[in-house]
Amino acid sequence: MIGGRPSVSLVIGAVVFACIFITYLSSGSVRNQLGATSTSRKWASPAKKHEDSDVSNATLGFEKVFVIGLPERSDKRDALALMSSLTGFKLSWIDGVLGKAISDKALPFGWDREKMQDSNLGSWRSHVNAMRRIVEDGISSALIMEDDMDWDVHIKELLAKFAQAARTLQKGFHRNQTLESPSPYGQDWDMLWLGSCVTTFDEHLPEHLKIPLEQRDPRKVLIRDDPTVPPPGHILANGSFSWDDYPPQTRIVYVPGDNVCSFAYALSAAGAQKALHYMGLEGQNKPFDNHLSDLCRLRIDGMRCVSIVPSLFVHHRPKGKISGDSDINKGPENGEMREVGFTENIVYSTRLNLRNLVRGLEPEKQWKD
Repeated sequence: MIGGRPSVSLVIGAVVFACIFITYLSSGSVRNQLGATSTSRKWASPAKKHEDSDVSNATLGFEKVFVIGLPERSDKRDALALMSSLTGFKLSWIDGVLGKAISDKALPFGWDREKMQDSNLGSWRSHVNAMRRIVEDGISSALIMEDDMDWDVHIKELLAKFAQAARTLQKGFHRNQTLESPSPYGQDWDMLWLGSCVTTFDEHLPEHLKIPLEQRDPRKVLIRDDPTVPPPGHILANGSFSWDDYPPQTRIVYVPGDNVCSFAYALSAAGAQKALHYMGLEGQNKPFDNHLSDLCRLRIDGMRCVSIVPSLFVHHRPKGKISGDSDINKGPENGEMREVGFTENIVYSTRLNLRNLVRGLEPEKQWKD
């Protein structure tokens, strides 16, 4: 009798539907933890229209994203062009400068060619050119990064969380100079230091770097339960503190004491003016990143800075000749090769996941533990 027993096709259909539904719920765990919306282009910006001030726009919530790099390093430009395309933002290039091309007449006050490398001089000039570009073109804000950067494939979600924390810290800043254009990162900042290699908090500064007690700012905002934070044993950059003092999977947003490495930083229009004044005109006698740190640590010209550790942009060390890693510091000249590339502090490395991303596959963790 036809009505006396369930249809076999209905039973099979119900089983298939249940399997698909369970698979859907278990997919994209990292994206779900970060509160992201699923899209057909997993790692680029969602298809919907975004406001100019949105972190998810084509310039990460800034007016421009600049990359500094020597024109001859086409290998680095190829890599960053592909990486930024696959993660949904656009780059504008600023040609790096060789130190030997800088006239003695244009040397910054205090610079000693006998003691300092020409490569450090070229780095200084290249970054100052980026600052001048912001000032000359009347740009409201710009992210400046070096040409060997890497970032997590979830960079837009991570920047959105950083933006919220940065706005919280700005409540303690002066409001003499407010950004004219809306910014997801807040209206009262001069620099956002998004990529460094060593962090020393205000309260841990060594004697020769200490600032008056009334100028110190120990405030911090913790971003908890971030699945893109490296696991113990792989998390670095803590120059003055122990990661054991913080919960696992935590990023710290803070007012910088002393940072090392100028991997990536953003400047507002007012911040670029202050930076150009101090970095370009007041003199240089040490590497660029040390002076950049002074600008924030000493609150020069009222500088208002916010930083994050672990950093969101970090130097990538590619497979190939180790001597090609840096255009500032000379590597080994014996032709030593690196078989496998790596990036410190980045779990879902965009650079290391390029093969997966161009094929439309899920990104893989850099470390399995």
